[in-house]
Amino acid sequence: MERNEYEIVSYNNISFHIFIVNPYNSHEIKGTDDTLIVSLQVSPLFFSHYFPQIEDIAFDHFSLHTGTDALCCGQIRAVLFDLASAYYQHEDYAPVRCAMLVNRLFLCLLDTQTHHVVPQKEKQARISKGQRMRRIIRYIDEHSTEKLLLSDIARQEQLDLYYLSHFFRESFGISFQSYLTKIRCEHARHLLLTNDSLPGISLSCGFSDQKYFKKGFLTQYGCTPKDYRRRFRSAHPKQQRRAMLTTQKFLSDRDALAVLEKYR
Repeated sequence: MERNEYEIVSYNNISFHIFIVNPYNSHEIKGTDDTLIVSLQVSPLFFSHYFPQIEDIAFDHFSLHTGTDALCCGQIRAVLFDLASAYYQHEDYAPVRCAMLVNRLFLCLLDTQTHHVVPQKEKQARISKGQRMRRIIRYIDEHSTEKLLLSDIARQEQLDLYYLSHFFRESFGISFQSYLTKIRCEHARHLLLTNDSLPGISLSCGFSDQKYFKKGFLTQYGCTPKDYRRRFRSAHPKQQRRAMLTTQKFLSDRDALAVLEKYR
């Protein structure tokens, strides 16, 4: 199973990218600025009655953008915008319209993008790997505020420690310790917007020492925990409210429609 990392870079403040993620592929999307994302997930079961072979197809290219794939991007963009609009408007027969547009989208992808049939053995390996990754992520999320070692996960998964270390880096793109630090720093970022003490936050997020907390936070966010808190307290109330949100904000149906209309 491959791991794909996508970076969204704006040109003249506006850019449009399309990312295709095959089933059971781990991926990460990074944006240089505030980024709007329309995400569409389609189960192979959607096509099971008339095109079941879609389950064995994988696309060869993962990233398209207007600079190099203008015509194809234009076609796919038009279908995606129509599909999103139909979904958020909740008009009569919206499910039928959405189903039609999903089929049109995949027909466009199959007509324009190179793809191949995944051998059954490789497919099963991808499924097993994806299931293992989900178990590992869930275990880390549940125990990130405690003392947590890679050997704990190795014991849980009944794997050799050396094998698991390589599996983790290959699958997630970073080491286990770096991933754990990112999770802990994200938790700490929210607590820094409260009046909790820095030593208390460090301890409650699972850091054994404040210096590791400071170093990890600086790597993750480009400033120390103390500086982050100071910037928040001196910021405009609107910026404060924004900082209190998670790194992802999900728009309401009405707001989503307004954004779609703006960029259509």
